[in-house]
Amino acid sequence: MLKKVFAVACVCAALAGGYLYQAAHEKGPEQKNIADDPANLPVLRDEAALNLALKSISLSQGEGGFELWRLKAEWAGLQKSEDLLVLDKPRLTYFMKEDGKVMRVSSEKGNIEQKARIIRFIDGVHIIQDDKVFEGELLVYDDAQKAMSFPEGGKFGGKGMNGRAETITWFIDRRLVTAEGNVSVHFE
Repeated sequence: MLKKVFAVACVCAALAGGYLYQAAHEKGPEQKNIADDPANLPVLRDEAALNLALKSISLSQGEGGFELWRLKAEWAGLQKSEDLLVLDKPRLTYFMKEDGKVMRVSSEKGNIEQKARIIRFIDGVHIIQDDKVFEGELLVYDDAQKAMSFPEGGKFGGKGMNGRAETITWFIDRRLVTAEGNVSVHFE
């Protein structure tokens, strides 16, 4: 799965490189190359040096001929030494196989560990599916287990209830949500 993501990222990089090469060689003396403008650089300042940066990336994964998820980000940077794809403003759409429902995940930052098949959403994480809402600062999606976890705690809510816990895990395929550590639930 993540090998496919890496392959898609490489193809996107090649296309982006070709576009930048063409744009750089076609500009006239008065034109400014927008790629040179610091305002157009990714907001990934806290990350280690990147081997490759891509603007407006879109990745997807399928399983058994069915699209499982689609991820879009405003920027992505590849850290080849760590096999890490760093994301700015990632947005994930997860398609539930059983009932055709859609889950949407968003955050300010994120990353993908390709070999480990892990996607992390960092800062201001927000999940919405029907009337269910989950929020926290760190969400880890484990593709092998098909589980989304808030290991540093989070809030959850749904029709007629809301709560919080130190750890929240959503086992997507099993349709099971677990909460551990100082769990509190309020019913309306």
